[in-house]
Amino acid sequence: FRVFAPRADLIKLELSKKPAEEDLEAHVMTRESDGSWSIDFETDLSDHLYRYRAEGTNHDAGTTFEPNTPILDPYAKAALNRNGPGVVVSPMRLRPPRSQKPFEPPLMGELVIVEAHLRDLLAKSPLPMSESERLGFSGLRRWALDKGNYLRSLGVNAVELQPLQEFDNVLIEEYHWGYMPVNYFSPSSAYSSNPAKGSGIEEFRSVVDAFHETGVAVLVDVVYNHVGLPPHLALLDKTYYLDHDESLESRNWSGCGNDLRRDAPMVRRLVVDSLVHWLKTFDVDGFRFDLAELLEAPLLAEIESVLRKVKPSVLLVAEPWSFRGRIDHNLRGTSFSSWNDGFRDFIRCYVQGKGDSDGILHYLKGSPGKSFARPDQSINYVESHDDHCFIDAITENSGFDGRNPTSSDLRRVRLALAVTLMAQGVPMLAAGQDFSRSKSGVANTYLRGDLNVLDYNRLERFRDSHEYCRDWIAFRLSGAGTLLRLGEYPKDAFWEEHQSIEGSAAALLLNADASMKQAKLLFAINPEEDPASLPIVPESRGNVRLIATAERFAPDGMTDDFERTDKGGVVLPPLQLGLWEVD
Repeated sequence: FRVFAPRADLIKLELSKKPAEEDLEAHVMTRESDGSWSIDFETDLSDHLYRYRAEGTNHDAGTTFEPNTPILDPYAKAALNRNGPGVVVSPMRLRPPRSQKPFEPPLMGELVIVEAHLRDLLAKSPLPMSESERLGFSGLRRWALDKGNYLRSLGVNAVELQPLQEFDNVLIEEYHWGYMPVNYFSPSSAYSSNPAKGSGIEEFRSVVDAFHETGVAVLVDVVYNHVGLPPHLALLDKTYYLDHDESLESRNWSGCGNDLRRDAPMVRRLVVDSLVHWLKTFDVDGFRFDLAELLEAPLLAEIESVLRKVKPSVLLVAEPWSFRGRIDHNLRGTSFSSWNDGFRDFIRCYVQGKGDSDGILHYLKGSPGKSFARPDQSINYVESHDDHCFIDAITENSGFDGRNPTSSDLRRVRLALAVTLMAQGVPMLAAGQDFSRSKSGVANTYLRGDLNVLDYNRLERFRDSHEYCRDWIAFRLSGAGTLLRLGEYPKDAFWEEHQSIEGSAAALLLNADASMKQAKLLFAINPEEDPASLPIVPESRGNVRLIATAERFAPDGMTDDFERTDKGGVVLPPLQLGLWEVD
């Protein structure tokens, strides 16, 4: 047992006398010269429970030693709950059996991601399962293997699971998004069937295996910018582990308190070691870093360097902001991709007729500029777990309540889905977005499982929209959709742009210079409530086949009823789009 607490006067280990029993006996640990405390036992203590207590003098606000408060080991591989104790886990359990055919995730630019919460997927799933299975990893494994599950129906190849590291829920049944971590190594005890045995280790590993078996890459949302309650790191050494100003007051750029001090060497080691643990133990395919700006470029570079040595194919995604600022432009020279909130905000406005044609062309081309060196650095989305659902944000109904969307609302949903899947970059959907999941107008729902849950009856109600999204995804991932997955920004001649004289309608021809040996694609969109004329006739560019409108996607082609103008152009009706293949 070893823990870093450089300014403590005494550290005690409390260890159970028998496996999985909370009858804990105190042992005084030995101070070492590097600020660590340790103690060894020459016996196998697998499945025993343990915790620490720290004693010291609190001369100022820089330390908060509380000998009466137990501390969960920052390196515990499993925990009973948010308070601990930790579970002693045999190293043999941390070595997954080698697969004969290791899963290799697609490249970042080949992904279509769905962001999802474990319990949102399971709570109302029609798959028969017990109530306890609907709460955790065992149920998610069954669900992932089910041929009829929502993600397989949608046809995506990556899932981004909201935080799974031990977080600060009080009751197992309590719904929580998980963005208040208390330990970075332990799979959530709330999602584990037997926390006292650390069962979440094997159970989450089986979840990853199940997704891999069905061809789905697994990214885990991780929160290294702050810690939840109780703040175990603060009890070991507050100003070493947590960020503070010159007066020793805690900083709160995360908006959640207890910001992690990313420049402290042992904090950086804790972060990197835990990420390596999740790669090696669970074979996850990547991570999404919450409020990554607070980790700062040097630590993100260290993370990238170390993780690529462990798993060269690792997928790295940053939420590139905090309440302090942005970092996406600093990630240009890295393999990190970043959430593109500019895309989100613009498209939400654009489909309501509040944008402009220059903007839609910019985002369709992958947001070239200062933030991204390659298209696949842009994670394109219009909805995530945060804030309003897309349908609630754009609905014509009052109170941001999209539960009963208007016909125009539903058209705008399709326009946004099409743009997200047509644009260069990496499309990300929020679970349920394709069938207009609504949170009844409530913006912050981190504790509201009743509002976040996927209502599969609503999927049936809006199945045509779900299937429309599925067809767009299938096209994007097909050989015909190669033009939508460019690995680098092309030369200007690759694009041919067209804009309406009035309003914000626009058209974009891809492969205009025939630099790629495949059919060109022409995409046109009109978000206005009036018809829009665009100065391009599709058939003037070659043999054309209309394959998508706002009503449906037909890879084999459909009748092209769009009106042509006398001056050589195409007329798009209100809230309409067209996608043509041009040979």
